[in-house]
Amino acid sequence: MQNTPDYKRVLCEERHERIETRLGKHGEQIDSLEKCTIKLTEMVDRYDQLAQRQEARIAALERKPGLVLERALGYALSVVLGALASALAGYFLH
Repeated sequence: MQNTPDYKRVLCEERHERIETRLGKHGEQIDSLEKCTIKLTEMVDRYDQLAQRQEARIAALERKPGLVLERALGYALSVVLGALASALAGYFLH
């Protein structure tokens, strides 16, 4: 009885049904993993953008003391040159 074509067919159908069920479950798992991957990719992109903005802010803050010193030297140089020009003008005009 176990070797009849109908028995083999039923057995194959049962196996096929089990395989289809497992494939369906795996398909749901794959879909879930795809959604997680998309969310993680979006998060990584946001963090990359945030890191770039922070790097730009840090670079600006690091440049600021140099700019202040540069301005101070510019003002001092202007004062010295102005005083020198005044002294020369006073010397030659008297």
